[in-house]
Amino acid sequence: MVPDQLGEIVATNDAKPDPLSELLGLVVRKEDSAGDFIDWDGAEAVNGHRFPLDYINFIERLGGGSFEESLDVRLPLVAASDAEHRICPISPEALADPLTHRWTDPDAAATYRVENMLIWGESAGADTLCWITGATTPDAWPVAVYSRNDLAWTVYHCTLTEFILRTLRAEFDVCPLSDTSLFGLESPRFLSAREEAEMMDQGIDPWS
Repeated sequence: MVPDQLGEIVATNDAKPDPLSELLGLVVRKEDSAGDFIDWDGAEAVNGHRFPLDYINFIERLGGGSFEESLDVRLPLVAASDAEHRICPISPEALADPLTHRWTDPDAAATYRVENMLIWGESAGADTLCWITGATTPDAWPVAVYSRNDLAWTVYHCTLTEFILRTLRAEFDVCPLSDTSLFGLESPRFLSAREEAEMMDQGIDPWS
């Protein structure tokens, strides 16, 4: 390959927008919307692990919150008092249920363990969205979705941000969520949990 051709390929790759930039250009937010400030060193100490860089960037730009009240993204646990609705492992009660260990792909069942899951979100259709942790670094954690339609886990080899972007663009063969309202939705709204709570305190229906 001649140098000029190689240079063109490198330039093309460098010019490709990152998933978060594409997501930010797709969603509708409040004019003064801002992300959440997180003490990531403190969160790492409390949780015993780092978080994926794409998730850190997502929280700093968008915050923990909801897409159209249909897909919620959680904030990390930074103190014991924050335990409600934060990123957490699968509960012991759920792990004791044989249905929790069902997978749509037999190869995934042989590769991954539900005990290594971290819940980062949920859908309006009562789906559970996780990272599969383990030996890989956080930036390589795949996404797994427990669909209430299938009563099984499906693995998606992409980041959290890529998963959300591809869902909104309907780039999966089928919608990965039981609630299909976000699949291919143009200009979806996003509200951080903080913004939603402030609007409710003012007597405003955030999603009207």
